[in-house]
Amino acid sequence: MNLLPFIKMHGCGNDYVFVDGMNWTTAEFQCFNFSAVSRQVSDRHRSVGGDGLVVMLASNRSDADARMKMFNADGSEGTLCGNALRCMAMWLHQSGHCGIRCRIAMHDRVIDAEVVSSDSDRRQAVVCVVIGAPVVVSPAAIGLLQYVRQVTLHDILLWGQPLQLIEVSMGNPHAIVVVDDVKSIALEKIGPQVERHPEFPNRTNVEFVQVTGANIAAMRVWERGSGKTQACGSGACATAVMGWATGLFQPCVPVHIRMTGGDVIVRLSADTVVSLEGPAEECFRGEMEIPHQ
Repeated sequence: MNLLPFIKMHGCGNDYVFVDGMNWTTAEFQCFNFSAVSRQVSDRHRSVGGDGLVVMLASNRSDADARMKMFNADGSEGTLCGNALRCMAMWLHQSGHCGIRCRIAMHDRVIDAEVVSSDSDRRQAVVCVVIGAPVVVSPAAIGLLQYVRQVTLHDILLWGQPLQLIEVSMGNPHAIVVVDDVKSIALEKIGPQVERHPEFPNRTNVEFVQVTGANIAAMRVWERGSGKTQACGSGACATAVMGWATGLFQPCVPVHIRMTGGDVIVRLSADTVVSLEGPAEECFRGEMEIPHQ
């Protein structure tokens, strides 16, 4: 068995088991099946518990300070995670790997992060990460409308009507359903139906959104590969893009997204770059036994 140290951190209740692999050799990295490790450690009844596993690694490219690999609770590898990125940026800063600014490589992008405020004694911070531009999903449209696509799922009913949703991609897929009352949604029933619907061959994250004020919305999340979670950073960004594009939110004005586990602020730059600001917090540290491959 391998004895693997870990750090438990969360962003707005979206919690992950983080592993410090910054000094690992290639051989040490290859001795773990991280998909299997994520399934093991994410079990809230038999292990550490969390929405997935994050491996923090030294950068393998010249334009980044570090890199991150994230695995969902079902073992699938994620391509973007705003909450985990904020946590890693906090850890990099508070552990002395970086200053208040750092660049983290994840999947096909490099994320700029800035620690807005930091309390190293309490191991808490507020961090802003630059997620980047949305992905075009409606090429024939212009302006922000090119980043949204209206979809009707006739075989899934919500209050007796075919489910109407808006597709947005932040580099990972999101299906956003605007409702009058997010608390009334049977998330555990509808979420997995949408996640695995044939319309989304690679599965999708699902967000139910209620506009509660001027550029303010409440959101509940069903995450691809992890199920019901307390927050989704990229989902908050996708929701803001949807609202700006469809007129639910005032264009280019910051949007406050209130999720089960906490609040974040999403901003849009003049060149359509999306940034996400919110809290990050360390919960505890420990060691876990992991079988050899």
